[in-house]
Amino acid sequence: MRALVSALESLAGKNVRLIASAGLPTWELAAYLGGKSGLGLELIVPGRQDNRGREYFAKILRGLGLDPQNTRPVFTGSRSTGDFYAVRDRMALELAEVVYPVSIRPGGRLDTLLAEFLTKGKQVRQDFRIKFSRAPWTPSYSFPMDKLNPKLRLFESGWLTHWTHTWPGAWPGEEPREFYRDLLADPANYVRDARATLARIISEGLLRGSSWKMPSGESAISFTALTPAEAIELMRWRKRYARYSLEPYGLAFRQESLERAGTRPVRYLRNRDTVPSGEERLFTQSAGRKGNWTVEKEWRLRGNLKLEEFAKEELVLVTADLEDSVVFQEKFDPPWEVISLFS
Repeated sequence: MRALVSALESLAGKNVRLIASAGLPTWELAAYLGGKSGLGLELIVPGRQDNRGREYFAKILRGLGLDPQNTRPVFTGSRSTGDFYAVRDRMALELAEVVYPVSIRPGGRLDTLLAEFLTKGKQVRQDFRIKFSRAPWTPSYSFPMDKLNPKLRLFESGWLTHWTHTWPGAWPGEEPREFYRDLLADPANYVRDARATLARIISEGLLRGSSWKMPSGESAISFTALTPAEAIELMRWRKRYARYSLEPYGLAFRQESLERAGTRPVRYLRNRDTVPSGEERLFTQSAGRKGNWTVEKEWRLRGNLKLEEFAKEELVLVTADLEDSVVFQEKFDPPWEVISLFS
């Protein structure tokens, strides 16, 4: 990231235009930085130059805070996400007069394209190139079961818990420019981890639904009927999704309070079960073929949830350790109790 910042800072004030795109953090960060530096942008946009394409282009401008007078869209002509990445990479190199690689995976698509365009006489400069690293930031937790907080006995029955997650980009309801602003301001830490997610929920007073892995892409909030002590057993890194299944920050609600808000248990479907349509689809989930999703004892609520609707005895905030519970209590002074998993 520092190399990218350095590269774009060196171009600020020069009579050049940056070829950028959206849809992936690496491309969006370059577009955001280019816009902040006042560079003119050629923005590669998936789709055709029709109303839908122009609406998507306007959404990118708003999301990244780009100057519409200084940003020109270049439409790919195809809306297929699978095709877009390959089309975008080739278009970017075709449009460019000079290419500055920063961090390129050896043997990857861009590396192959660069080699191809070098043979065609494309000017490729190595001024800012650094060694490629595939070591992404990942959260790390310890779960000292011998230090389990005895206060967790409160949750032995009648509670549903929403565990927060580390987000790979902007939170639901957040503009991408806000994510990149915070990322650049604090590069030593990942600014959208599960702890920060819980802090945002408390400060906004709003638990936002997400469409990630939800049926039909519908936005909903996921809860589990597992007690916090039981949920710890599922707090494991999942390589397939590059995230933890659950992380040790959450909000525990009285079950009857959530049921009044419309929260319902998920019905797990076996191989021959009929998948329902309409509103019922959200509340069903495959039991799993290789794995067993039923162990999560999931409940779901459509849409968002306002915390102000819950009395002191209906909601408890959960943090990983005692130190964090003190920090959350002092920083937010919430009307609800804050309990740590470990003492």
